[in-house]
Amino acid sequence: MKLIQLFFFLISFNCLSQINNGKIEYGLHISTFEGLEKTTRMKVAYVKAMENSPFINFELLFNSNESFFSIKDGLGLDDQGYLYAKLFSGYEGVIFQNEEFSYSEIKGEIGKFLIKRNKRKDWTLENETKEINGFVCFKATAVKTVINSAGVFHFPIIAWYCPQIPLSYGPNGYGGLPGLILELQVRNILFGVKKIDLKPNKNILVPQRKEFKVVSEKEYEDILLKK
Repeated sequence: MKLIQLFFFLISFNCLSQINNGKIEYGLHISTFEGLEKTTRMKVAYVKAMENSPFINFELLFNSNESFFSIKDGLGLDDQGYLYAKLFSGYEGVIFQNEEFSYSEIKGEIGKFLIKRNKRKDWTLENETKEINGFVCFKATAVKTVINSAGVFHFPIIAWYCPQIPLSYGPNGYGGLPGLILELQVRNILFGVKKIDLKPNKNILVPQRKEFKVVSEKEYEDILLKK
């Protein structure tokens, strides 16, 4: 039933299906989470991140073939809090996307890498809609699994995608949905649209990936462990 409703929704917006170029600005919101009070070592840093998150903005440039996600220059309440907000947002560096993969650019003392990830997650398309900046968006959900020394954790992911912009891109490397993601929440981290600038008659030039070494996420983790 959900797929049938989505099909008719896509058909109804067929006249807008040529929107394949544009620029989207996202804001960042970091909220508290259950158990924060108990994490005494992290609490101060996390509170600073929450306070500074409204001052961080990101930009997604896209055309019909690829996209480029980056942070915009800005100032927070203080430099340390601004850095904490970037850290807790999960932003590693600029991200390139094509139809199937995302490539996160990492530069540091251990070298220069492009971390290649499959952006297609096990999304569940929900029968729920809401309007974002004048665009009707559909809800999709997934689960992010994190494995570390403390155990295995599962965090909810909620994406609101727009079939009127029929491209499978989104903020921070997420995508793989039948429409561009205008709002993304991963646990308590929210990327929300602030400005949409569509260019239906103008091809957007997206920066190209650098000639860095391409590695999988697992290969990059192994490199870190060896250092």
